[in-house]
Amino acid sequence: MADFFTTEQLEAMCEAVRQEWERIKHDQPPRFTLTIYPGKPQCNQCKVPMDKAKVCSRCKMIYYCSPQCIKMGWKLHKVHCSAFKHDGEQIPEYKAVTKQFPWTDVGYNVGGYFNGNFILARFGVLGTARRKVGYWATHGRGVLDEDLLDAPWCSLTEAEGWRLPKKFIPTLALQSSDSCPSFPPTFDSNWTSYYRWRGLPIASPAAMLLHWPLSVYACLKELGLVPENAVGARRKLTVFYVGAREEVCLIPVFGELALLFPNTDLELVIFGETTGHALQRARGRGIKARRPCVFEYTAPTVCGAGTVRVFIDCGNPTYYCPTRERSEHPDAIVALNAGLGTYISWQSVILRSFEFDIPFVITDYSETCLVSVQQIMDLLHQALTRAPASAEEIRLQPMLKKTLAEVQVADVDKVCAALKRERPGKLNAFMQPGLKGDDFSKLSPGSRNACIQIITPVT
Repeated sequence: MADFFTTEQLEAMCEAVRQEWERIKHDQPPRFTLTIYPGKPQCNQCKVPMDKAKVCSRCKMIYYCSPQCIKMGWKLHKVHCSAFKHDGEQIPEYKAVTKQFPWTDVGYNVGGYFNGNFILARFGVLGTARRKVGYWATHGRGVLDEDLLDAPWCSLTEAEGWRLPKKFIPTLALQSSDSCPSFPPTFDSNWTSYYRWRGLPIASPAAMLLHWPLSVYACLKELGLVPENAVGARRKLTVFYVGAREEVCLIPVFGELALLFPNTDLELVIFGETTGHALQRARGRGIKARRPCVFEYTAPTVCGAGTVRVFIDCGNPTYYCPTRERSEHPDAIVALNAGLGTYISWQSVILRSFEFDIPFVITDYSETCLVSVQQIMDLLHQALTRAPASAEEIRLQPMLKKTLAEVQVADVDKVCAALKRERPGKLNAFMQPGLKGDDFSKLSPGSRNACIQIITPVT
């Protein structure tokens, strides 16, 4: 819902959802029928809604209206067909994540299309204004409104941020050992186990926001940076969180990481278009630091006394590009819902992480999204090793040359070997509950933070 709409348009859509929820909330089960959210599949080629859809005979995932559209669409679809097939085989696992929570059942329409905004409407936290719905505020992609840019400097109490009944809040105000989760952290890789360890009732919708810090935790665990010995020597861990957008509205939620990294001083430095513009705006508040700390939390001693400090960086207002100065490199780069093969800004991050062995891990909406990651790796490899041959390579050559001129790769052989490395993805047990489906397939694009992929491993 939050893609490419103005704040006014988003608020109008939120109001439509709220009204529809009031209409259906007593139905068993509630199923919405809003025209702004389609109830019928649409052809992936000609976009025509259909009562009876055909699907690709190979992946069984993409909708078409006719054999003619299937044939015309094959040139583009064939690149992703195998990945769609694999995603289709994993639908039961996606659904298993969602079915852990009783409140997800309200998110479906009569055609089986899922929309998580009905979950927010159910709990009264759907809206665009942070002062009204706290951490849950919805913001349009590319819309840098005042509410979003002021969020890092306008702190909220825990109650103001979560806007939920007290028993549903994953409180960080742990006053006694009885209220603290067990130490060392003991939970399995699923939401039910995490809720039990955290003392949350499964009726709490907190996972709709906790998937942000828990996905950071899952990514760092894949890199081997989660300590196995929770009572070992204290350490410092610096993580650059790149490509942030709406996360600046819920920075205190990342305090959860202090419980997950005991005996650790974790510094989370956030980069992105939103943070760059937020810092430019903050100059008027007298904030002069290049990388100000906007949040700090230390867990109780009985929980391991982990500390999280969150900074936002004022560098490149779009994305972070690693420097050649190794002393300035982080212990890891994390990018959630990255779109690594979609946005040009990632290319310099990829190349520098390879050249300087900076551990780099991402999440994305589905394994299908990860196909474009390998495509951009292949294009960068071509640009480093030979002249363009295909029409696509020729079309993208100016962009690739610009990136290479900026990055100035010194060890070409090392980077080329890294570009050809296999990078299998895996499902993230702590993805956001709910299938973020579209009109053209049975599943894709999956769910927020659905899949994890290591780009550059720890060496």
